[in-house]
Amino acid sequence: MKKSEMKPFKELLLAQRARLRGNVSTLADAALAKSGGVSGGSASSVPSHIADMGSDTFEQDNTLRLMNNEGEALGQIEAALERIEEGVYGSCSECAGRIPKMRLKAIPYTPYCVKCATEIESANRY
Repeated sequence: MKKSEMKPFKELLLAQRARLRGNVSTLADAALAKSGGVSGGSASSVPSHIADMGSDTFEQDNTLRLMNNEGEALGQIEAALERIEEGVYGSCSECAGRIPKMRLKAIPYTPYCVKCATEIESANRY
């Protein structure tokens, strides 16, 4: 893929990276608020009922999972930006074949063509 063809994908990846960084920061603040790390505006962040404690624990666990998922997506975006800088963006990391632009528009950080991604996913299921 030519550098000029990579430019719109780079802009898209940079926008996604900025959005995800904001999301991770917001989620981290929410997790800290639930754990008592940051004051939530009330006199006490300690739940007064055991059911409330369970709900708070569930919400915090869910927030931490979301942070992990978004952190992984950020890593994939960073890797895609590196591939752009190296001039290999749009080539499958597995077979070196061309990744169709339609796939890159849908998943701009993907390092694999559809065939290789399917094979990798199938191998990871078992």
